[in-house]
Amino acid sequence: MAVPFPQVPPGQIEAANVSIAPDGTKYVVPSGMHERLYRAVVPDAGDGARDPKTELALAGWVSLHMDGLTRRVYIDAPDDFADTAILRRFARSHDAESIVMARHPSGDVARWQSPGTVSVTEQ
Repeated sequence: MAVPFPQVPPGQIEAANVSIAPDGTKYVVPSGMHERLYRAVVPDAGDGARDPKTELALAGWVSLHMDGLTRRVYIDAPDDFADTAILRRFARSHDAESIVMARHPSGDVARWQSPGTVSVTEQ
């Protein structure tokens, strides 16, 4: 698999859009470019009618996005995603005031008001 975006340098997670591969490798994926990432990592999936971040989550990827206007972090993740440390670190690196995580395929949505309160068991 050839991912068309650079890896996040070790210890840094300050880009506004980061995608995490199923093997844990982190990539800087510019806003609006998840379609390109999806085509690269799931080439036989067809055109798909869903949002590419949803499709990536169904393929085991996690997308972290910081909205600079509302200071909110948005996360699309597979149902079994449990790495709260990366969520907290990403949110803290952007001074996030709230976090919203959508899980796929369940469609469950969790919301937290600060990085310190993130818990994947909370629904």
